[in-house]
Amino acid sequence: MQNRSAHQASANFGQTPTQVGGSHSDPLAAKSVPSRPLSASPSGRSAGTYSPDAQNPQNAPRASRLVTDPLLLDKQREQPGQKASSDQQNNAASTQGGTRTSGANTRALLPGTVLRGGRYRLHELQERQDWLSGVYEAMWIAQDAHRGASQVMICELVTSESDSVVMQPTLRTATMALTSVGRHPHIPTLWDAFSDRGRYFFVFEPIQGESLLNRMRRTGRAMAEQEVIECCLQMTEVLELLAQQSPPLVHGLIRPEHILVGRSGSQYILTNFSIVLAGSATQFVAGIDRTRLSAYSAPEFVRGVIDVRSDLYSLMATAYHAVTGNMPTSANGSIPQAQRLNPSVSPQFDNILGKGLRPIVSQRYQRSSELRQDLLAMRSVSGTLVPGSGQRLEQPAFRIFNDVQSGQKIDQAPAQHVPDSVAQALKSLASIDDEEDRMLLPRPEELPPLEERNDKLQAAIWLSAILVCLVLVIIISRGFF
Repeated sequence: MQNRSAHQASANFGQTPTQVGGSHSDPLAAKSVPSRPLSASPSGRSAGTYSPDAQNPQNAPRASRLVTDPLLLDKQREQPGQKASSDQQNNAASTQGGTRTSGANTRALLPGTVLRGGRYRLHELQERQDWLSGVYEAMWIAQDAHRGASQVMICELVTSESDSVVMQPTLRTATMALTSVGRHPHIPTLWDAFSDRGRYFFVFEPIQGESLLNRMRRTGRAMAEQEVIECCLQMTEVLELLAQQSPPLVHGLIRPEHILVGRSGSQYILTNFSIVLAGSATQFVAGIDRTRLSAYSAPEFVRGVIDVRSDLYSLMATAYHAVTGNMPTSANGSIPQAQRLNPSVSPQFDNILGKGLRPIVSQRYQRSSELRQDLLAMRSVSGTLVPGSGQRLEQPAFRIFNDVQSGQKIDQAPAQHVPDSVAQALKSLASIDDEEDRMLLPRPEELPPLEERNDKLQAAIWLSAILVCLVLVIIISRGFF
């Protein structure tokens, strides 16, 4: 009886009396958004690579933009006999994942736990972010039985029993915001949202790609400056979209693990959105210990001051790590210049990183459009290549040993000569323009002679014709009146 009442309370969570007792429609609301195709990828993926299950490539469907309101749970259409077996399966999974209590479970879920009546099965825990008041978020790789057992990404949100009522507006705000921004090609789509076992789960589409961190680990080198600039340009477009939401949506967890490089190699995708921050629940962040946050979080984050400027700082910190191979840790109160760690970094990009990583928020970039403007100006002046042009970008001569995040020293190879791109680019452009002027403009003596015309006579004729027309108009008007 106790298990049955807990199951019924969870199923009726957030519903009105008419929704609970009356008929219930399909909770999945279709969104008219172009789908992102999903294809299988080989097994043995790293922790930063999200892709559908390779064992079911034929059954992996196209990504449909379907989202479930987490506060409207669907009723399982099953016979009385099937309901009893479903309860037994849920109880067994609850025993496997931890003790079942009212509110949030005291134990963390284990791989193999089945959710939503057997539809989702947790497979692998990717990461966990702890907030205040016992609230934490965990990102899982899971399998969806309704999509041919293909992989999905599930964000698990755990709150205390006393915060269950306070979280209702947060969940609604987060669901609406993530549904809206999920239409963008650089953001994963929110597929489903529900509550189970006193927790909340948000299901995102899997993205095929490799994280920036895993790419550096695989290649053993820092990323090329032009690749990092292109990544920042695409991310500023995403941050501009987040800032346009009402209320503005803050990612808050931007770091090399959460930016994936698509299969094309030229598209970057921002993943691992925080449900707490998407729902503007800053009460669980203000006053948090700095040790619970990553090195990419803005300094004002611990005070609960979270806006687009915080995401811009995290983006610049991620770019700093990608182009130097070192985490943006401060030494003697300031972060070392990127050129000191990697002389191949241009002075212009070093200045952009320095401005974006200033500790005082008013001295940094205030809007993503400002950062984007500086990046575009730098790319246009230096004549850099855009990824996808068919030419290979130059890799910095730095090799990273073992873990990129370990903070170990980096062995420096002979640095390649980097010319003064601004001066030489302007000089080369000026010489090209002069050459074109000399080739396109003929000399004055080569121009053909002008035809001789009596312009005064033609002007007098036109003026006389105009005067005659005016006289005729006056005569006709007087005749009518």
